[in-house]
Amino acid sequence: MALASTSPDPPSPLKHLETLYPLACMLVGEEAAASLLVRVYEQATEAPPDERPEAMDDWLALLLEEAPDEGPQTSPPATPDTAPPSADALRREVAERLVQNTLPVVLATCSATERFVLALGATRAAAPAGLGRLRDRLDKDLSDPSALVRDQLQAVLSAPEAALIDETLSDAELREALRDTLEYRFAPVPSSLRARLRATLRSSSPSPEASEPAPDSAPEPSADATQGQSDWHPARPQPRTLLFVLLVGGLVLAGGLGVSYLTDESSLPSSASPPGLVDFSAEQAGAVTAERAIDEGAEAEAYLDSTWGRQVQLPTIDGARLQGVGRLRTADDIEIPVVLYVDAEGGSRIAAFVYSYALVDRLDDATTLDTQIRAQLAQRDRLIADDQSSEAGLLWRDRANIFVVVSPAFSPDSLRTRVQP
Repeated sequence: MALASTSPDPPSPLKHLETLYPLACMLVGEEAAASLLVRVYEQATEAPPDERPEAMDDWLALLLEEAPDEGPQTSPPATPDTAPPSADALRREVAERLVQNTLPVVLATCSATERFVLALGATRAAAPAGLGRLRDRLDKDLSDPSALVRDQLQAVLSAPEAALIDETLSDAELREALRDTLEYRFAPVPSSLRARLRATLRSSSPSPEASEPAPDSAPEPSADATQGQSDWHPARPQPRTLLFVLLVGGLVLAGGLGVSYLTDESSLPSSASPPGLVDFSAEQAGAVTAERAIDEGAEAEAYLDSTWGRQVQLPTIDGARLQGVGRLRTADDIEIPVVLYVDAEGGSRIAAFVYSYALVDRLDDATTLDTQIRAQLAQRDRLIADDQSSEAGLLWRDRANIFVVVSPAFSPDSLRTRVQP
């Protein structure tokens, strides 16, 4: 009897999945990436065997064909590819930290096509010869994805920060940093997607690369092989008996569920989503105490940099003085720096939580930052009031840092007139 392969994945159709998945996420978003890849694999399996994609370029072309058309994008100006001069350890450390904190902002603020080009350049998904085949489809200049990375960094960072990166990090190091960002955000491929793709491959006509023996393809056992085995094979239940058992089991299960619901309705799991960033910060603000008393903004900024590696520009709040810097430690042992102010007139506390995009992603079980707020944060130093929040607070973005200022004593409108990012 022919034995089915015990390997977890067919050797060829899924071997590019680790590369295709983050590219699909960049192209259409994480929520639609799975459906896009299912369509891609459906098209691949429906093609004649000699026309099915094999090389990475073929899969990329099919991915772009199945993706919805976003419309033409304007190509960014080209940047000369020059090798950066040597840098001392401090400059390199600061440049690497800037890139690590800023790349999530770059990916969040550029277009889907630009994100795809950046991911394509970072993953080494296609050889240079294959890029020409994709240039017309993307309406983008793929000859130098590193130039697009630098342009996008310049759009987010200040001029000295962007110059530091240009002078310190090579194109290869930028690609490596972007690759690390993609792997952190999108690896591993969801197991549910793998299962759907395996089902898609199994439901298609068998291919030379990935096929499993059909249930009826096994040879019939000989008479000698089956002789004497009838005494140990279990008897197959009759259809009527099986139907009766299923009906009785279904009635018992339904009755049990009904009794459980009526007697213990409170035991049902809650489906409430985590609170927004403003609500989460306001709920935790009372538990934060100043572990370092500081009354000068420059000193507090230096303390945040030395303690958390966070380069920030603290806000000024009219009529309030700086009290110190504390920290919030979550149940998952994640630390959030908090800058504390005191209202000079009434003595009320004002807390400024200092998040980053990477930190918010790590807090996804405790709080959430919805897509509408993320889109508004694309504009730097814009004060934002979360309309869905039940607490008083404001958000804004400075480079890769997300500030949330909360105070129970002041309304968002009152804070807006006093906070200066």
